[in-house]
Amino acid sequence: MAAKTKNNLLDIKLMLLRASRLHFVYVAVYISAIIVFDSWNLLTHEAVMDRWTLAAVLLIVTTITWYCSRLDINNKNVYHFLFWLLIITDIVFAALNVYWQRGMASKAVMLFGVPILSAALLKSRSLLLTTATLSAAAYSLAAVRYFHKYYGQGLRVELYGEVGFYVALFFVFAGLLIIGFRDSKS
Repeated sequence: MAAKTKNNLLDIKLMLLRASRLHFVYVAVYISAIIVFDSWNLLTHEAVMDRWTLAAVLLIVTTITWYCSRLDINNKNVYHFLFWLLIITDIVFAALNVYWQRGMASKAVMLFGVPILSAALLKSRSLLLTTATLSAAAYSLAAVRYFHKYYGQGLRVELYGEVGFYVALFFVFAGLLIIGFRDSKS
């Protein structure tokens, strides 16, 4: 049986640095979408303010993780904490977008792929499954809260069918990524 390899400090630091750099692109694309939708009057002023605030929060967290990943800190726990900070921020970001885009009718469910893929960078099965579970909880909360706050925009069977389907997909994605972690000899 092959020995399990652990990420060393430099690997974790580089993964965090690269993940935070890609998050800058993520924020830029999100802000560009807000600008386009606002210029065509597809969003209300309140929706623009909410989404812009959310983008600013993601940008702040991304900047903090990027800056700290460039520091010479000889503690793995700091980098693990920063990964967690980025992942949890991504989950909240995705959940709020789902809620603001009509809950179960939202196309923003895809945003939950970002925290799941970010968690996969550390090649930790427990981190990946935890991220999938937190994503499932956040998505189901956003969809169910929207459904009951704006009752009558769909059927209950549709709500629970959509939630069940996407939650299952989060775990399918996590499972497929876990397969990629394994050594081909094991």
